[in-house]
Amino acid sequence: MPGMIGFMGSTLGDAGVNIANFQLGREKESGNAIALLSVDELVSQDVLAKLTAHHAIKQAKPLVFNVD
Repeated sequence: MPGMIGFMGSTLGDAGVNIANFQLGREKESGNAIALLSVDELVSQDVLAKLTAHHAIKQAKPLVFNVD
C-alpha cells in the first residue's frame, strides 16, 4: 500500500523516535509486507496504538534485545 513507509516514519518521528534501520520485505509476491525497524529508544504504547490504528497495519510489537 503506497504511503506506509511515510506513515510509519512520520508517526515515529512525531513521537521523537529515531529510526536507526528499516528493513522491508514481502511474505510472497503481491502478499503482505513485513517491516522491521530498529530504533534508538523504546517506543511507547501510545505510539504502538497509533501505528496499529492504521487499517493496513495488522500488528506492531516491540522486540527488545539486551546487548552487553
